[in-house]
Amino acid sequence: MNMDAPGTRLRFRERMQGPVAAGAPTPEVGASQGRAQGTTLVADLEVLIDNFDAFLADARHRAKLSGTVTCPGLATGRAITSGELEMYVTDRQRGAKLLRYTFSFAGDDGEPYTFTGVKVLRTPFPSIRAQVTLLSEIHRGNSEGPLWGAGILTFRLRDLPSFLASVRAEGASRALALWRLARFAQKELALAPV
Repeated sequence: MNMDAPGTRLRFRERMQGPVAAGAPTPEVGASQGRAQGTTLVADLEVLIDNFDAFLADARHRAKLSGTVTCPGLATGRAITSGELEMYVTDRQRGAKLLRYTFSFAGDDGEPYTFTGVKVLRTPFPSIRAQVTLLSEIHRGNSEGPLWGAGILTFRLRDLPSFLASVRAEGASRALALWRLARFAQKELALAPV
C-alpha cells in the first residue's frame, strides 16, 4: 500500500432516539420520567471516519460526529458541533468495551449544551440490547457542566436497512468499506477487554 496515498474515507448515518427528562439524575430515571412525560430526544447523526487505516491504528477508534438534535423544551433541529464517537474503547474496570458519543449543540434558549452517551458492551459477544442502548446525559456548557437531564436512547433495529444504505466510501468500493467496517466490529465484539 502506498503510504502517501489517502486512505479510505467512510461515512454513515445513525439515528438514536429515546426518552429523556430535564432534571433527571441518571439515565435510568430520565428514561422512566421521559416515557411518562412523552419527552423523546432524537439525534440524527452522521459519522465520518477520515482515514480508516488511521482509525484502526488509534486505540480509541475516533470518528467525527455531525447532524442534528431535537428534544422538546431543549432543542429543535439544532446542529451538532464538536462531535466525536469513540468505538470499542477497552474499559478494564467495567470489563467491557465502550462506545462513547460526545457532541455539543446550542439549545433553543441560545445556551450551549453537551451530550454524552455510552454503550457498555460486555465482551466477548455482548447482547444485541447492549449494542443498541445508549446511556445518555446532557450537560449545560461542557461535559463537566451542571447536569440538565438524562435518559436512554436506542438504535432501532428496524432502522438497520437505512443505516446500511447510508454507508458511503471514498478511496474504496462501498462493498469493501462495508466489509472492513463489519470485520472490525466483529473482531472487537469477539474480544474480551484486556
